[in-house]
Amino acid sequence: MEGHTTLPVPAERLSIEELGAALRVERIALWEYVELGLAQPCPGPGGSALVTAAEAARLARALRLARELELHAAAAVLLVELLEERERL
Repeated sequence: MEGHTTLPVPAERLSIEELGAALRVERIALWEYVELGLAQPCPGPGGSALVTAAEAARLARALRLARELELHAAAAVLLVELLEERERL
């Protein structure tokens, strides 16, 4: 699928830096989504911020939706949350 980035199979936790490199986005872009509540990073070695595999997938999904649908970060976060709610039903 063109334009779709597949994440590497992460260890238990992935740093924001590693995720940014895998998704080819800058850390600042990821932090915008973190600040909107899409992930709750925990402190890692050397001051890095770590996210779970599920959070990494949520961040990747939001970034993809924002890019493909030309959405602002807040709209992409809301869309991810709505899609996840629909999947739970």
